[in-house]
Amino acid sequence: MDHTIEMTPAEQAQAIEIAREVAKGFDKVGARHDRDNTFPYELAPIFRESGLVALNVPKRFGGWGADIWTTVRCVEELAKGDPACALGYNMHIGVVGFFRGMWSEEHQQRYFPGIARDGHIFDGVYSETRAGISGLADTVAIPVRGGYEVTGRKGWGTLSLVADFHSFTATVTDPDGTVPSDLAVRAEREMMFVCPKDAPGIRIEKTWDTMGMRATGTETVVFDKVFVPEADLVSRTFRSSIYQTVEWQTLTFAAVYLGLARKAYEETRAALIDKSTGPVVGPSTGPTVGPVAVRYRDLPFVQVGFGQMQVWIETISAVLERACKELLAGIDSGPDRFRRMVLVETPKVVATENAIQVVDMCMRVLGGGSYRRGHVIERLYRDARSGPFHPLRTDQLFDLLGKADLGVLGPGSTSR
Repeated sequence: MDHTIEMTPAEQAQAIEIAREVAKGFDKVGARHDRDNTFPYELAPIFRESGLVALNVPKRFGGWGADIWTTVRCVEELAKGDPACALGYNMHIGVVGFFRGMWSEEHQQRYFPGIARDGHIFDGVYSETRAGISGLADTVAIPVRGGYEVTGRKGWGTLSLVADFHSFTATVTDPDGTVPSDLAVRAEREMMFVCPKDAPGIRIEKTWDTMGMRATGTETVVFDKVFVPEADLVSRTFRSSIYQTVEWQTLTFAAVYLGLARKAYEETRAALIDKSTGPVVGPSTGPTVGPVAVRYRDLPFVQVGFGQMQVWIETISAVLERACKELLAGIDSGPDRFRRMVLVETPKVVATENAIQVVDMCMRVLGGGSYRRGHVIERLYRDARSGPFHPLRTDQLFDLLGKADLGVLGPGSTSR
């Protein structure tokens, strides 16, 4: 995929500063929407009016033209406000990145100016309730006169509650509605479509009730004989194309969890920097002898914990920056698809797994108070647990890369 840099350094810095300001709004409402398991509708106009809705829309269509490195830095700032709100609105940013690489110039010309001019928001409902995005689409598009009749249920419909357009996948059937029995043919028939939110036959079922990331609005989108014109079939090569653009999701996912980890670290540091223990009781000796006030920052286990957290956070930051800059340099443009997968998927795994380590350590050094419902670290602890489930899941990537490097996938499949 082409990763041309369009923004000047000053424009990049301005975009990051705008994201930092918008993040303050995310921070104000995140805890409440987590508590109530509700979606932050009130952030949609803020997202639109800030201009971030057009962050990575190319300049020729009226957007800001952000490259992947600028985009992930903006997403990180949003997540430092509230990671669940950021993950929700990042769906739009991620799929716009997909569209840049998967859509024709004609389709981009048709939809991108509306994002830049009118603030149109897109979601990306590509996952099936049966097997997520890894499963071939059970949603079907039956050819009819002038287009397709689409029927199916899409889970993981993040941002669907405020999307102006749904982008989604469906398997194009034979004219009689039959799904190809040959899996290779079926995979080739999985295509991407777009339809407006108010198309007849679309409804959203509120099914999102989870441990964490509760403010993302990840509901189920149902298509009941929805007519989609032929012109709104926007990509005929979904499976082969998605992996050439997947960095717009994997690396922005990584940015969300980097922001989450930084937020947890800073909240914990602020809570402990001036905190003292007062008199304490030892396990067998009774009250301690010595100063009444022992500062938490003087406790060795706290110092070690903060040191570990810095290493985990800086590791995320380093692998994420490296991946973005290699993409900008075109280092991923060779024929080795497994090397590309290592480049764009590894930061997500490092970010999501390290974010869990960070929030766990935050809870350990803060103590039992952070385990109470409503504490910011308790919320981030739950939010971090969603990370390994983003595609490719951590275990899926490990399995695939291990097989590739050992030659199990066949000649020429090595990831080296």
